[in-house]
Order: sequence, then structure tokens, then C-alpha cells
Amino acid sequence: MAVNLDAEARLAGLIEAMAANSDTQALPSFSWGEKLAAGALAGILAAILMTGSLMAYSEAIGAGVWMPLKTLAALVYGVEALLAGSLAISTGAGIQLGFSIALGILFGLAVSRRTSVVLALFAGLAIGIAIWAAMELYVLPFWDPTMAARIALMPVAYFVAHVLFGIGLGITPLLVRALSRGRVGETPRMERSVKPLRS
Repeated sequence: MAVNLDAEARLAGLIEAMAANSDTQALPSFSWGEKLAAGALAGILAAILMTGSLMAYSEAIGAGVWMPLKTLAALVYGVEALLAGSLAISTGAGIQLGFSIALGILFGLAVSRRTSVVLALFAGLAIGIAIWAAMELYVLPFWDPTMAARIALMPVAYFVAHVLFGIGLGITPLLVRALSRGRVGETPRMERSVKPLRS
């Protein structure tokens, strides 16, 4: 009888340990909605960091706070964007936000529970620098020479802005985990109880 009770106690302890282990390890994966939302938020943050830094620097050197957005709008309006008012500014902001959100969503879809923040930051920085290189070598010279001429006045600030853009993308895993934490917290945990066997 004592042997049976001892075996039952050991079995109960083993089952409770397995249950506790599954509670901590078998976490649900990120949903598509969480990835999309986190990616969009990261894209918006990246756009704010990048554009905000360029606008602040542009104002500091006397080129005008709206110059970065107007030169971006030159993709649509050409050099006339520099003389336009709120329409050019809103167009430039729309281009920046649209591109950033789209890239943020793609970045978010690549995130999993195993993605570390450090890895995501390095990937974000690599993407930011790659975009800077593509803009410098291909996009600005051929598609937006108006912006290319203005960016030549602030080459270091333009590079730093892309680094900040990459950092904004790199925090995507933190945003996904923050969004999923509420869902996990709302999931009721099953209480497991083990009743001793009766002989």
C-alpha cells in the first residue's frame, strides 16, 4: 500500500512538472494580425525618426523645415514642388509613410518568436543602409534630381536618417511581443489537478 502511494505521488509530481513546463514553453505563435499591426507601427516610427531628423537638420542649416518633404514630393511634381505649399508637403509625407509602412509590414511578417531584438536591429540597420545606397546611386540621380541636389547639402544627416530608419524597423519584435502579450494574457490557463488513484 505504501509503495502504491509513493508511486502515485511521484506520478503526480511528474505530471505537474510537465504541465508547468508546457505552460512556459508552448506559447502560441504570433498571429498574422499582430505581425501586420506591429510592422505598420514600426514603419510609422521609422518614418518619424527619419523624416523628423532630416526636418530638424534642414531647419538648423536654414533650408526650411519642410524642405525634405517637398523634395520627396518632387518625385511627383518635379522642381515645382519646392514652390508648392501644403499639397507638396502632404504628398511628400504620404510617400514617406506609405513606403515605410509597406516595408515595416514586410519586416513584421518575417518576425517569429525566435527572432531576437539584437538580430532584428542588425537587420533593420542593414536595410536602412541598403536603402540609403540605392537612393544615392539609382533613385535620386535618375528619378528625383531635385532631391539629389538638396541632399548634397546634408550627406551625413541623410545617412544618419537612414540609420535611424533601420533602428525603427529593428524594434518590430518588441512591438509584436507587446501586442501578443495581451492575447496570451487573455487566454484562460487550464487548471490541472491530479487525484490520487484509489486502490
